[in-house]
Amino acid sequence: MRMKVALVFLPFLLFSSVSMNQMDSDRKISAVHPEKNVHTALAKMAAALAALKSKVSVLEQETEEQGTKLKRMRTWRKEKDEISTLTKKTEGQEWKRVQVDTQEKNLISLAENLKQHLQVSGNKVAFSASLLAQGSGITGPVLRDTTLVFKRVVTNIGDAYNPQTGVFTAPLRGAYHFQWYIGVNNGGNTITSLVKNDQQVFTARNNLDSYEYLILGFGSASNGVSLLLEAGDVVFVRLWSGHVIYDDENHICTFSGHLLFPM
Repeated sequence: MRMKVALVFLPFLLFSSVSMNQMDSDRKISAVHPEKNVHTALAKMAAALAALKSKVSVLEQETEEQGTKLKRMRTWRKEKDEISTLTKKTEGQEWKRVQVDTQEKNLISLAENLKQHLQVSGNKVAFSASLLAQGSGITGPVLRDTTLVFKRVVTNIGDAYNPQTGVFTAPLRGAYHFQWYIGVNNGGNTITSLVKNDQQVFTARNNLDSYEYLILGFGSASNGVSLLLEAGDVVFVRLWSGHVIYDDENHICTFSGHLLFPM
């Protein structure tokens, strides 16, 4: 029994002895060669430092890449915001342009309508007026040639006749027709002329031998003419110097004219 126990523990004792001898040998080597251990430690530290530098380099590269990506993202975000702002401005400007276009079309339409209205109005010219606005009375005898002012206006399409001056002004070039009727009573005598731009055109005078004039003491005169007028030409009726004219509530003294056609 004792022999078996001794055999079991013998290898263990041998191994322990060898291990202790190796440890003593290592201590002896370390004690004999201390520089070798320092160099080994330094080499290990240098390898670790190199590995650390490599990791730092990788981290720096990754950081730089992330920074570049972040910068790109910021640039993209800024550009996106700018694009959004420009889009909103463009949409607003487009809406304003649509409004301006609509207003322009409305103005053009209004101008065309006004132009047509003016053309129609300009091509429609007619007037008719009597001498006295109301009542009856005699004008004259006048001391010099006098423009007759027909004050009671019944028609004045185109407003070419002026009831304050008795003068008709042609609004456009064309052919016009004029007529005037003059009355006189109590044995009076009258002579009138139609005048174009101070140029006497036609004349009307009462018949001194007529029955109405000889028996009743009333006379009348009338005439008419068609004229080619330029825009701005004036036409009026002139009472000769030393003559009279009579009108009453029946409005027997009249001056009328109208545009036959433009030219």
